[in-house]
Amino acid sequence: DMDPLLRRLMGDRQLAGTVLRGFLEDAPSQLNNLRRRVAEADSPGTRSQAHALKGAAATVAADGLRAIAQAMERAGTAGEMDRCCELLPLAVEEFEQFRRTLERTGWV
Repeated sequence: DMDPLLRRLMGDRQLAGTVLRGFLEDAPSQLNNLRRRVAEADSPGTRSQAHALKGAAATVAADGLRAIAQAMERAGTAGEMDRCCELLPLAVEEFEQFRRTLERTGWV
């Protein structure tokens, strides 16, 4: 549902496309950074990176990814690295699904 993004951008579909393309270019790097933090069992780093991903996902209305990143942020805060390990593949898959949806619907 792109309505929230379009509302934030005052209906500017061209700007929305630019924002979405930027997210699609940056998110893989964010996911890789998150993967490294989880692999290193770096709870504070995982929390911080998950927080950044959550914000980026919220900006582009990627609600599924935002929710997973939020769960990872909470798990990182609590030092629950096993939970972060479980959530990471879900975040990657959710990002890929979001990317495919944007491509299929013509947003990017």
